[in-house]
Amino acid sequence: MTEPADLVIVNGRVFDGRVRTVHTAVAVAGDRIVRVGADADMLALRGDATRIVDAAGGVIHPGFVDAHVHAAFAGVERLSLDLTPAQSVEETLELIRAGAERSDAGWLTGGGWSHELFPAPTRQVLDAIVPDRPVALSDAGHHTLWVNSRALELAGVDRDTPQPHNGHIHLDADGDPTGYLNETAAELVGRVIPPATEDEVLAGLLNAQEYLWSIGVTGWHEAILGEYNGKADCTPAYLRGIASGELRSSVSGALWIAPGLDLDEVPALVAQFVESRDRNARAGFSTSTAKAMIDGVPHGETAALLEPYCNNGDGFAGELHFDEDVIRAFVAQLDAAGFALHLHIMGDRGIRVALDAIEAARAANGAARGSGAGRQAPRHHVAHLSMVQPGDAARFGPLSITANIQGLWAAPDPYVVPMIGEERMLAGYPFRAMADGGAELAMGSDWPVSPPDPWLAIHVVVNRWAPPPPGVEVPPLPEGAESGALPPTLDAEHQALTLEQAFAAYTSGSTELVLGRPGRVRVGERADLAVATGDPFELPAEAIVSLQTAVTVVGGEIVYER
Repeated sequence: MTEPADLVIVNGRVFDGRVRTVHTAVAVAGDRIVRVGADADMLALRGDATRIVDAAGGVIHPGFVDAHVHAAFAGVERLSLDLTPAQSVEETLELIRAGAERSDAGWLTGGGWSHELFPAPTRQVLDAIVPDRPVALSDAGHHTLWVNSRALELAGVDRDTPQPHNGHIHLDADGDPTGYLNETAAELVGRVIPPATEDEVLAGLLNAQEYLWSIGVTGWHEAILGEYNGKADCTPAYLRGIASGELRSSVSGALWIAPGLDLDEVPALVAQFVESRDRNARAGFSTSTAKAMIDGVPHGETAALLEPYCNNGDGFAGELHFDEDVIRAFVAQLDAAGFALHLHIMGDRGIRVALDAIEAARAANGAARGSGAGRQAPRHHVAHLSMVQPGDAARFGPLSITANIQGLWAAPDPYVVPMIGEERMLAGYPFRAMADGGAELAMGSDWPVSPPDPWLAIHVVVNRWAPPPPGVEVPPLPEGAESGALPPTLDAEHQALTLEQAFAAYTSGSTELVLGRPGRVRVGERADLAVATGDPFELPAEAIVSLQTAVTVVGGEIVYER
């Protein structure tokens, strides 16, 4: 190269997306990486207009790519009523009160409240704050709504409303709705909430982009494109952001398969998806993925399990969101049409049914990716992976199914113990078993369900425990444990990933899966980069969470500096 570089990052250590290298600097011209090497070699490319960034010993790496996020509505929530910062009941109620005071008359919506703080929320608590207008607040997991009496009234939900399939209207001792609605029951209210306008969704999307840049995320996969639980389809906002150039991050999205699909509706759905994929591609938006929730979540006892839940005596083990023959049909037909399946699955029965369907589709349409079968089979991926039987974990690699990891969830969750038992909880999220079986790994946050900070997720995946929230006292270590030791109840030795595996999953692994390019710090690659405040390979494992993003580069331009 003879022309000067536009940007040179020096005095760091390069993680190239797969391994930590000996290189300390990167040079960028336009939107491409033009050289990787030593500081002196990069500084030789300096011109009058070259921007020099001192990494101060921090790791220089491909930008994080979130392989499972709801960025548009995370941003909408941030701009409306965001309850995620609350660490107590009092703080949550104060945020609701403040939100009601600053918003106009009409629906008060938002979300992020904690089940640990509100295990059984009631409408009366909301009525005391907002008695005269409807309130609907999603939990942090966004599978539950907490509503007040006015919202129930407008939705026509009362003691005579039948319990919906795959959902639950919680009732009080008198038989009246409490205001706590799970899964499809939440949709009874969701369908009467005025959806966000396209302008509001676009504003939320751009707000989310700014926030994601601040944590080193340079691209992502929008996990639901379509109407969902009263929320408008965010596809138009993405298309507007791409057309205007305001949406500068690399993005893709998954077309939404709504629960309850009938067998005879599958061919029309596939045809509709093909048309949408082609139309969106012409506008520069890749939507060659189809998203389905095969089951629900353990917290609401809606995940589909092989063995019953622990806290009821009727043998209930949850339910699938589709009939098994429907799952087999849409997996086979979408696979044949070249769509990657992006499947939300939390229960071990859901995992088995989905793996069986993908195996049948591979047999019918052509063998797995890279097998020389004559077609480039889609890269299906399964997200969440809360409960996976050992034999099923070993099937991911041979079937070329990517494990789409939400790393933050892999810490022990005492809230689910009464539902699934400690043994199933501690055996969950078997990332190492899937990796050892040959599965490719990607990572995402599911934001706003959980925080989108990649370093926090990597910390949990490597350590298999979560640091306490700010202001929460760290419990004492068990007797005999050394500083930094893992709690002995966790199966960390067998299921923790190495730092290199976790870092690769959140960079090149996710980039390859959802953006279709390498996601590496190499000459010729797109210059989507981040610089951390330190080098995780030089830190003890328990200090990974201390890292932050110092600089973020998108398409060769610095978009964030701490």
